[in-house]
Amino acid sequence: MDRQRSTNVLAIGAGPANLSLAALADPFSDLSVALVESRKSVSWHPGLLWSNSRLQVSGVKDLVSLVDPRSRFSFLNFLHENGRLYRHLIANVDYVSRKEFDQYFTWAAQLLGVYLDETVQAVDHDGRGFVVRTGRGQWHADNLVLGVGQVPSQPECVRGIVSSRLWHASRHLDQGLPLSGKHVLLVGGGQSGAEVALDMLSGRTGLPRRLTWVTGRDGFSPLDDSPFANDWFNPSYVRYFYELSSEQRSTLLGRQRAAVCGVTRELLALVYKRLYEIDYLTSDQFSHQLLAGVELSELAEVSGAFRGALLDTVTGRERPILCDVVVLATGFTPRLPSFMEPLHDRMPRTDDGYQVARDYRVPWDGPDTNRIYVQNGARTSHGVADPNLSLAAWRSATIINSLLDRECYSLKEEDITLSLD
Repeated sequence: MDRQRSTNVLAIGAGPANLSLAALADPFSDLSVALVESRKSVSWHPGLLWSNSRLQVSGVKDLVSLVDPRSRFSFLNFLHENGRLYRHLIANVDYVSRKEFDQYFTWAAQLLGVYLDETVQAVDHDGRGFVVRTGRGQWHADNLVLGVGQVPSQPECVRGIVSSRLWHASRHLDQGLPLSGKHVLLVGGGQSGAEVALDMLSGRTGLPRRLTWVTGRDGFSPLDDSPFANDWFNPSYVRYFYELSSEQRSTLLGRQRAAVCGVTRELLALVYKRLYEIDYLTSDQFSHQLLAGVELSELAEVSGAFRGALLDTVTGRERPILCDVVVLATGFTPRLPSFMEPLHDRMPRTDDGYQVARDYRVPWDGPDTNRIYVQNGARTSHGVADPNLSLAAWRSATIINSLLDRECYSLKEEDITLSLD
């Protein structure tokens, strides 16, 4: 028999965005939030979770602190509760590791009672509220918050190829394939691409015979984490961005790519240094080719290898490539969850997702007492910071204020250095 459960808010997907929502909702007795997660853990990009991977934002930009610095769900309290606060401050003067933040998320999920291994299959509305069918029963919810995240993006030419020798960077650490003596094609020049490159060059699973690393960008460029670029991750800038026309927003997003698509300077230096060491200070049989402005245009599996073509986006010329392994560090893309299909005709959509209002509400045609909100799916309307951790707490507080139709959290206008008049 199906389990019948009820909640005021059902948050689908227990990534950082909805963990933040539940943590900030915790003090309010008139707002019950249940979190369901299809995976068996809330591990944060486990396939990219190296022990030395650095968080690219301040540890203060956790689930709650920028809205409620006194919350028991803060990263600082996690360190305190686990008896490591002083050692953390000594050991991590300059940065916080992604692995430690992953531990923090897991700790918060346990406190919040996330329903793990519960896959949502379909969402509908019965005239009184949302009816959500999962693999473990049924939920009745007044409101929904969708936080299902993004899916790995792949070049068109790769789709349909299933092979243990081809994987997306998000699964890199899950692969145990020895790379010794192999020719590896690495596609993508962002942060994850550089992390994968450094891992391969470390020889963790054997040093490849050859590495061909390609990026469609102009070069292997650094992330723009300068103070003025970081002003784009300010709530005041989100409010400004939202008021622009769709054409103006699109233009700005293109200009601001370096703030989210580059590689940290520290990691670029480590990759360069490692290539130098292998080239001149070891006897390893290894060669490499780094190509900028180049895209993977063709790929086919032939006789235990891959035959492909690399397109030079400047000259228009293609060059053939024959390799043993392909790793796609090609980022992520938003998705419309299939479980929402019963309601899709009632939800306004854009070319790349749902239409999203200022308070992250989807203006569907159902009753106002039953609302749908979207997390991490409003980049084209709310700006370059939308998928980033930086504004997770502020966005969650915005949603909570909207859900309860009152100012639970004071989200006063933040000062910003950029002039937005």
